[in-house]
Amino acid sequence: MASVLVVEDNPEHQAVIAEVVRRLGHRPVLAGDGRAGLAAAVANRPDLVVADVDMPHLDGIKMCRALRENPGTADVPVVLITAYLPPGDTTLAEAEALAVVPKPFSVKELTETLRSCIDAPPGARHDPAFTEALLRSLDAGVVACDMEGRLVVVNQAVRDLFGDESLGVPARDWAERFGLRRPDGSALPPEDVALYRSLAGEEIHHDEVLAHDRQGRRRWFAINARPVRDDTGKILGAVAAVHDVTPEHQQRQYEHCTTEVLKALVQAPDTGRAGAEVLRAISAELGWPYLRLWLVDGVVDRLRPAATHLAPGSPPLRLPPTLKRGEGLAGSCWESGEPVWVPNLRAPDVPVMAEAEHYRTAVAVPVLSAEKVIGVLAFFTLEPQDPDPALTVLLSGIAGHIGSYLERRRSEELADQLAASVGEYIALVGHELRTPLTSIGTYTDLINEEPDGTTVGEIRDLLGVIERNNARLRSLVERLLDLAALEAGHAQLTVGDVDLAAVVRAALAGTQVHTDLPDKLAVPGDRARLRQVVENLVGNAVKYSPDGTAVHVTLTADDEVAVLCVTDSGIGIPAGEQNQLFARLYRATNARHSGIPGAGLGLALSRAIVELHRGTITLSENDGGGTVATVRLPRRSGTSDPARPAHRDATLGRNH
Repeated sequence: MASVLVVEDNPEHQAVIAEVVRRLGHRPVLAGDGRAGLAAAVANRPDLVVADVDMPHLDGIKMCRALRENPGTADVPVVLITAYLPPGDTTLAEAEALAVVPKPFSVKELTETLRSCIDAPPGARHDPAFTEALLRSLDAGVVACDMEGRLVVVNQAVRDLFGDESLGVPARDWAERFGLRRPDGSALPPEDVALYRSLAGEEIHHDEVLAHDRQGRRRWFAINARPVRDDTGKILGAVAAVHDVTPEHQQRQYEHCTTEVLKALVQAPDTGRAGAEVLRAISAELGWPYLRLWLVDGVVDRLRPAATHLAPGSPPLRLPPTLKRGEGLAGSCWESGEPVWVPNLRAPDVPVMAEAEHYRTAVAVPVLSAEKVIGVLAFFTLEPQDPDPALTVLLSGIAGHIGSYLERRRSEELADQLAASVGEYIALVGHELRTPLTSIGTYTDLINEEPDGTTVGEIRDLLGVIERNNARLRSLVERLLDLAALEAGHAQLTVGDVDLAAVVRAALAGTQVHTDLPDKLAVPGDRARLRQVVENLVGNAVKYSPDGTAVHVTLTADDEVAVLCVTDSGIGIPAGEQNQLFARLYRATNARHSGIPGAGLGLALSRAIVELHRGTITLSENDGGGTVATVRLPRRSGTSDPARPAHRDATLGRNH
């Protein structure tokens, strides 16, 4: 009957081990921690020690080393039981345990292990089979080489990552053979391989390396390496523990990526630059070569690219210019409102409409504003990447920041426009009312002061001034009421099939402009209101262009959108007046002081009409000087049902 010292601080586990020892016909001796176990072993040498690794006062590893240092217990076989060791820890091997039993274990497994250890000869703890089993049980990778750099130990954790053939690769050749890189992505020189450096006597602590596993996925490793010496200090080889720190590295990477995205949003001067900077930051932090931000175009109910980033040296990716709901990767994400992962772009029936032969994985996340999808962020990688919940949360958070940014910028712009326009609006209304009223009042006074014998013919010019200003006031009031009715939704459109080309020709009758119009272009809309828009835009272009300069009117279309452009070479818009664009009654300073009459309502009315048609109207600078007015109208049935226009005094555009 053998004496078996059971050192276990968990009473339930201690009882199980003791019972197994009894069933084997041997006598268990119990100790509740490492210190008590060491004292019991020294006092009464056992035939076998079964010890837990994680114990108070003195853990199983230290207790085992203490037994080896004591001449009376140096050859006592030890079985270690463990549920946890830090990744890459090689202390089990250094403790020279005869066997290792990982938790959880079964009674059968424990019985067989203890039976073999009790019956084992004294030198069994150095059995190569045990060493192999020990190395295989470690979560971390372990590699060792001799002085020639030949690998003599490669445990299963390393083989799982780099393949069984890794045992035949010399330490110096690992960098080239397995594409080892530094964390920043630069190539790792052969002489900088940690195991190779340790052959020269260097001890390496937490040397981070980037590599790819057999599936091509990026993995980050922290390597501890040291020389192996004999009793005299002579170097016999080197050993390295390879810790897979990919989750920790990715967590730091994700946190830094979020910081860089927020920085880009804060520093971007406008929404256009913000999208480009966000994509650049994500590409730089996550190493993804192709990214695209799609935003919903409400005119045609499609996704259009707002920003695209292609990392230098990366293969181009041809994507459609627009996507319908449910079409392609981004369209599928838009339709579902949920992130979409495509781990393998080479699999059949993937929802990606592009020639992506070089790319392996694609991801799309929705950009939300007030729980409504307003865009989609799409990413393409050259390496395979499995769906990652942490990464999905990160990307969804970034998309949320973009949605909040766009909403905030919109709110800030509207607030600035409102603050800037309220006082201006009051002043403009006062000016537009007081100016004609002044003329009416003063010319009425002049008539009243005329002698009683004055004839109508003598004061006809005075009456003409009163009549002109009265007509101006009547027109102003009517147009203001019309605009108010449009914005409030009281003025209804009479929607039908309209030949927009014919409407433009009719509006241009009697004007000298250059046109490029199709024979016919059908759109759903209100014929009279659309003609009003054309007359306002062309009237502005002609009115504010010098004599002899050309005004161009073009009308183009595709299956989804009709586009009307009115281009002039006129006076343009002064710098610094962009915030007043499309404000009611606002006229640019160069227009107000030009002596050219106008009420500043044409573009405000045009904007309201176009938005009721679910279209957009914008004004931009002409490259040769002057202005380009662009109107986009949907052509598909159902998209032009009357919509209430945004109630604001300014938007992107210009009003003379």
